[in-house]
Amino acid sequence: MAARPLQHPLLIAGLILCILLLFVVSSRSKPVMDPALNRSFSQLAALSEQIDAEFREAAQLRRAPPSPERNAQLAALDASMHAKRLEAVRHWHDIGALMELPPPWHESSHLVLFPSEPVRRHDYSQVYHPIEGPQPGKMPYGFALRFNRVIPMPDGSLLHRLDQRGGAAIKWERELQRARTEGHYVVEATINHVRSGVVYAPLWLFSEGSEEPGHEFDFEIVNGFIEYNLHNGRGGFNMRRVERNLNGERMRYEIIRRPGEVTMRVTSLTDDWMDELVITPADVAEWARQPGAPEGLVFPPDHIPMFPVTELWRCIWPAWCGNWRALPPGKFVEMTVHGYRFDP
Repeated sequence: MAARPLQHPLLIAGLILCILLLFVVSSRSKPVMDPALNRSFSQLAALSEQIDAEFREAAQLRRAPPSPERNAQLAALDASMHAKRLEAVRHWHDIGALMELPPPWHESSHLVLFPSEPVRRHDYSQVYHPIEGPQPGKMPYGFALRFNRVIPMPDGSLLHRLDQRGGAAIKWERELQRARTEGHYVVEATINHVRSGVVYAPLWLFSEGSEEPGHEFDFEIVNGFIEYNLHNGRGGFNMRRVERNLNGERMRYEIIRRPGEVTMRVTSLTDDWMDELVITPADVAEWARQPGAPEGLVFPPDHIPMFPVTELWRCIWPAWCGNWRALPPGKFVEMTVHGYRFDP
């Protein structure tokens, strides 16, 4: 009989155990298991059991006398095992992508840096992917988000560039796949110059494609103000507005989502200035009763997955973001995202 293939469940279980042990010992404090890892491990274990059962069935058939029926059953089992092996490989890739183990959280040097090579277009298995295309509901005619305005730098930072006709944005694809319902999201960013008519959004959480799409917690910087905004798909509500000159200043933006509470915090890494807003369902219910609040304003439900987005764009509402002034040829508005850290 041919040698037993590597899909034996004991072997896979052993490999999974090794990865889990590495996950535990590589951190100074006990980590919280990513729910997406749990799902991938469970699916891989189920596939292993199915492959093993089919392998046993195929082995029995091979000992039977040849016949058209036997040959057809063997062919079907071989095709099924091949498809399941391919699916198992995809789960291993997912586990590898999810096993980001940043060092313990202390300071900027412990951020995760970006790959210095450009991402592959239309490959959404990567850490991020640029958002592309026009958004006429909030951007002027002829303006669009463009793939080539997101530029990875040799130092591991990510440069976002904007001019008259194009801006930059990224969707954090790996976090979208994780479907987290809570977490601690951190980015550090520097704006070269805060310009009228431009919206700088270094970090916001979004619920695209979920059971209730359109929920957002946003940091948006406009006209020299840092705004803490909440959206539910029917419009936005400004929860807090703080004046701050951010030109050339490296800032840390954090959104900490926990059941029944979201904390949004911004910290200057130049002079340690800090501002924070803690948001609860009771706060949002009170804001929803205020005149001018958008219809249906609610605290995003705890069970709805959300993921981070970063954007740099021109807006169509001068009363909010100011009037756009044309840039000299060859000049850009720039926002540099130096690194990130997303923990459960």
